[in-house]
Amino acid sequence: MTGRELVSQIDSAIERRHLLKHRFYHKWLAGTLSRPKLQLYAAQYYWHVEAFPVHLKDLSGRTTGRLHDVVLENLAEEEDPATPHAKLWRDFAASVGVNEESLWFSAPLPGVETLLRIYRKICREHPAAEAVAALYAYEAQVPEIATSKIEGLRRHYGVTSKKGLAYFAVHEEADRLHRAAWRDWLKESTAVVEPDRVLATTETALLALWGALDAVEEAAE
Repeated sequence: MTGRELVSQIDSAIERRHLLKHRFYHKWLAGTLSRPKLQLYAAQYYWHVEAFPVHLKDLSGRTTGRLHDVVLENLAEEEDPATPHAKLWRDFAASVGVNEESLWFSAPLPGVETLLRIYRKICREHPAAEAVAALYAYEAQVPEIATSKIEGLRRHYGVTSKKGLAYFAVHEEADRLHRAAWRDWLKESTAVVEPDRVLATTETALLALWGALDAVEEAAE
């Protein structure tokens, strides 16, 4: 299987399990997601936001050459001192009524814990191509999700400030670059020797992302 063929199959898997198809985001866009549920999401998803740079660091320690540079560029953008993404998320959470103390001390729901565990394991232990595919499976979706979230927050939840929307505005653009970088590496890589395993890991990552939304939606308010 060529790199281009592999990316095509990964893209098909993402399309089948794209998070914008999840009923949680359908409710967000329609304005039928309750404010307590939106607040729960803000608190729970912060675990993933905080963990993402750690996943990149784990992968960076196992890579060399071009891929190492791609990972470090992504990490530098995540931790940009001017706009660290975790801080931007805290600003969003505050805009929907969730204070920092709630973010620090809320326990992850089981589905969120599973997401953290799976990405941690993939980025620490799996072959580089599988880790890249898992990261791509997430970041490939983010720009369109971010645009939809901004629309829903403005229209239905009274979040209109630049500060409250900055996390999503940044990711509308940043993750277009990230997904292109992951995609190009996968297309051109000669290291993908077991494409079936790469596709299986992609599915595992996509199911974990979907399961985190399931957990938030199904949790009691």
